[in-house]
Amino acid sequence: MTKPFISLLSTLFFACAGAAFAVEVGAPAPAVAFKPLSDSTVPPTLAALKGSVVYVDFWASWCTPCLRSMPALRTLYGKHKDQGFVVIGVNKDVSLAEAERFLRRFPVSFPLATDAGDSVAKAFDVKTMPSGYLIDRTGTVRQVLRGFNADTEAALAKQVQDLLAVKP
Repeated sequence: MTKPFISLLSTLFFACAGAAFAVEVGAPAPAVAFKPLSDSTVPPTLAALKGSVVYVDFWASWCTPCLRSMPALRTLYGKHKDQGFVVIGVNKDVSLAEAERFLRRFPVSFPLATDAGDSVAKAFDVKTMPSGYLIDRTGTVRQVLRGFNADTEAALAKQVQDLLAVKP
C-alpha cells in the first residue's frame, strides 16, 4: 500500500473511533463529578441527580450562541425546577474572571460548575460550544444539542416538558 493511502486509512480509523465514544441519544450519561464555579452550589456528581430530568450545558464567555442559550436556560429552569428539572452549566473559560464578567451580564439561578481540567467535557466528548445534553430520570441521554438558536430552544423546551411528564 502507498504511504498516502495508509495515512488516509489511519485518519479515517481514528475519526470513526472517536465518534464511537461520543455521548449520543440513547446512551447512558457518563459518570462525572462537578466542581462548583465560584460560590455556586452544584451537586457533587451527575449520578446524584438520578430521578431528575437534567440538562448539562457547556458554555463559555467567548461563545456567541451562549448569549442566547444562558437566558433561555434560566427561563426554562425557572419554569420547571419545581417539577424535577435541573440545569448544570459547565463553564469552559480559562479565566474565572471572564466567566464572572459574563454572568454579571447574563445572571442565572441554576447550578454552575467549572471544568478547568476538561474531565467533564472529555467524558461528554464536547466538540462545539455550546453543547447540551438532556438526560432523563433514568440517566439516559435523550437529546444532544450542539449550538443554540430559536429552533433548538423550542425543541429543548418541548423535550423537557415531555420528559417531566414521565413519572419515575
